[in-house]
Amino acid sequence: MEKYYYLILMLVSLGYPLARSFEYRVRFVRFWPGVFLGTAVMCLLFIPWDVWFTSKMVWGFNEKYISGIYIANLPLEEWMFFFVVPYACAFIYEVLNYFVPHAPLKSIQNKITAVLILISFVLSVVYVDRLYTFTTFSLLCLFLIWHLLINKSEFLGQFYLAFIIIQIPFLLINGALTGLFTGDPVVWYNNAENMGLRILTIPLDDVGYNMLMLLIVITVLENFKQRKLVGALTVT
Repeated sequence: MEKYYYLILMLVSLGYPLARSFEYRVRFVRFWPGVFLGTAVMCLLFIPWDVWFTSKMVWGFNEKYISGIYIANLPLEEWMFFFVVPYACAFIYEVLNYFVPHAPLKSIQNKITAVLILISFVLSVVYVDRLYTFTTFSLLCLFLIWHLLINKSEFLGQFYLAFIIIQIPFLLINGALTGLFTGDPVVWYNNAENMGLRILTIPLDDVGYNMLMLLIVITVLENFKQRKLVGALTVT
């Protein structure tokens, strides 16, 4: 069973949101096309990034906790990660939209975005010699600038609120992958390529990585919802 630790973790993470996707109030299933398209777009960046960083020994995988099935130098479980985590997080985002529809952070979302841009920029400059930190926060900085100045996204306040809530399962799942509950980490990190700061067992860089990953998915999802709404209004 030990070899299927990562696989089981992904299946457990998917179980509840998948089972509740057909619930009559949120009806998350109606957002599937947007979620799957957003995940595909995100994977166009994150899969090559993962393959590259694995080859550079920025991070790697403990053979003790994986099935041994590899695709493009990545364990099968790692591929699942890029589908399971966005799905579960998009589910939380849409549940929040249903139960808290008025977006309490909307009035200050641009200020939050500006602060995040500044933090990301500073981190990418200070840690320009750390491959994980520089890559993550420079990309996040550019994407947030696009949202703030070009796209002028209206959903960022709700995204930030959802992201705060997501940190609870994030700490559990990512903690499980980085050795919080096991003797050895499932995914190990080369501290020479990150900030060297940890939240429990989780590299602090993972917060920025997670935000960029999810923001790409939610951006595509919101675009899908907007197009669907416009299409419905046109038909009407």
